[in-house]
Amino acid sequence: MKASLVALALVAATPLPGMASSAISQDVQAQITEMLTADGYEVRKIVPEDGMIEVYAIKDGQMLELYLDADLNILRIKQK
Repeated sequence: MKASLVALALVAATPLPGMASSAISQDVQAQITEMLTADGYEVRKIVPEDGMIEVYAIKDGQMLELYLDADLNILRIKQK
């Protein structure tokens, strides 16, 4: 019984491939910032969110949330 609980705890603690790391490297953050700055965005914050990268940015005076995939393609832009 005790061994089963330990095994279950280990399986539950093992990250799934899409959730391997919740941190976004500084290199990727710099790449995102450079890409979006070139498109006219002022990047404020970059965080992982539900398997995507969420970027808080300002463009034309509006606060926006941009959602990027692992290849840094913009999937969705949401006005805040």
